[in-house]
Amino acid sequence: MHGLAQREGAITSHIRYQKEIFEDERKNLQSSLICYGDADLYICFEPVEALRRGIFASTKTTFVLNSRTIPGIMITANLEEYPTLEKIKEVLHGYSNQVFFMNATNLSLDYFNSNQYVNLIMLGFAIPTGKIPFIEIKHYEEVIKEWLRDPDINIKALHLGIEKGKEILNDPPK
Repeated sequence: MHGLAQREGAITSHIRYQKEIFEDERKNLQSSLICYGDADLYICFEPVEALRRGIFASTKTTFVLNSRTIPGIMITANLEEYPTLEKIKEVLHGYSNQVFFMNATNLSLDYFNSNQYVNLIMLGFAIPTGKIPFIEIKHYEEVIKEWLRDPDINIKALHLGIEKGKEILNDPPK
């Protein structure tokens, strides 16, 4: 993780997966950081974050974004203007046509009366993109059961994200 979520800061996490270990060490992953222009998937909890980290995107990138905006200090001080979701989508389409929005915050509030489940809803939203196909859903569930409080609710949030994500990915807005 890079950065701290304090003073309107952002946290950026890079996750790289390697399906198999090669005998030739040079073929194995040597760093957890993604190279510029090499990201397969962006999971963005706030739309503008995708713009700030565009350097990692390319035509192969799929963007799944929470459409709930969180204006930064410069915007709340009326020193900058927050871009519309349409403008954000337009900019991201300069990288890839795979740009999808879901209001995970509202889903979390509507279904669980708390915004604490946005992260698992967004992870669920990312799963149907096919960008992380080698991790079975049961493995996500096992990790949730082992590491998170209230695993049943967290698993429901993951499945809600998967269900709503499939709907969006199969019938994206025009």
